[in-house]
Amino acid sequence: MEDVASRIVDKAIALGCQDAVADVVENRSYQIRFARNEAVISNQWRESNASVFVVHGKRVVASDVRDLSKTDEAVERLVKIAKTSQANPDYAGIAKGPFRYARTRPDPKVLSLHEGGKYVEAAVGGALDQGAKECAGSFWKYEDEHFLATSNGAEGHDHRASLYLSIRALVSLESSGHGIACASKLSQFQPEKAGQKAGRIAALARTPKPAKAGRYTVLFDPLIFGSLTDQVGGRLSAWAVLAGLSPFGKKIGKRVASSQLTLYDDGSADSIARKRFDAEGVPTRRNLLVNKGILKTYLHNTSTAKKFKTKTTGNAGLVAPDSHAVFVKPGDRSRDEIFSEVKDGLWLTNTWYTRYQSYVTGDLSTIPRDGIFHIRNGDVVEAWKDIRVTDNLLHLMKNIVALSDEAEQMMWWGEVSVPNFVPYALIKDVGITTSNQ
Repeated sequence: MEDVASRIVDKAIALGCQDAVADVVENRSYQIRFARNEAVISNQWRESNASVFVVHGKRVVASDVRDLSKTDEAVERLVKIAKTSQANPDYAGIAKGPFRYARTRPDPKVLSLHEGGKYVEAAVGGALDQGAKECAGSFWKYEDEHFLATSNGAEGHDHRASLYLSIRALVSLESSGHGIACASKLSQFQPEKAGQKAGRIAALARTPKPAKAGRYTVLFDPLIFGSLTDQVGGRLSAWAVLAGLSPFGKKIGKRVASSQLTLYDDGSADSIARKRFDAEGVPTRRNLLVNKGILKTYLHNTSTAKKFKTKTTGNAGLVAPDSHAVFVKPGDRSRDEIFSEVKDGLWLTNTWYTRYQSYVTGDLSTIPRDGIFHIRNGDVVEAWKDIRVTDNLLHLMKNIVALSDEAEQMMWWGEVSVPNFVPYALIKDVGITTSNQ
């Protein structure tokens, strides 16, 4: 695989490209899908492909190559496309290697895992014990090896593996809960806990009532708070700022959040997205993005760093920089203490369909799903339905009142694109609208 990556790069340079990157990936994954409390299908994958990036006269093209026996033809086709594409005046090259990388390896117990049925049973059993009637979801074991080569001297190998389970529990069509378990170490994987949470939320959400619009103090569960911090991490990409897709433009050194919020990105830390290097081969590291509410930096690759007269943060994707894994520094209050502070407000547990009315200002709306609860004096008094959070990303971050003292790793395909390690968050003055408005 190292040879394949090097051959792709050499071929691109021989065809006149000034820069080239090849990330050859061998994937060995395993999935169980379950519905109505039982496993319904099991799949295994063993496949190889390459992510290729070529630059010809500042004309940038990136694509995946599925058939590694035809890499020469694929590179020739990409270079041909590049020659007829529009030049990118902001392109400023890729990082210069070679680099030294931290020694890491996957958990051997995850690598040797070949059967996940007991983890599905544990999650389903946990949900049913809490009052759920029906469960569905999926279990994954991810394993892949990356072999990277660049035209600027970077070469790297990375072996990654992790476990993931997503479960939705239902009492009725209107009463549901969602739980997530994910870990890079088998000893940290807790599917039963995820099932218990999903079942408990579904049971609490029985017979939801029509909501009342207004502005509320809202307790955001880690799953929905993770969707908001995922938005923050993504909008802090320097590319998003340059493209006018971020409310954080021209805000370095300024307050963008409450003093309660300290947030950083770290691809080198233990998470299900841990990696040794970014797409340019730069070693990943911890980057402090927001310190006690003050914006410290954007996420950069080599080109955006030169544009902003700074250094790459090791967050290069093949085309644009992006977050690897987002970490929120926990607060100093327990979960129960956070709940007790809600005198008359809401507890939201999940969301989907986050959309922006304006990327530049950060005006957005998102639709809470699963358990939506009205809280008085820290206790759930009734379940609600059919609401929308209609607010502004900066306003939400600046109105964080408190964070709980434990962070959970959250990621799911609907709203949380990379792992977000987040606590419970109490946010004041949150705009809530209803479907009849």
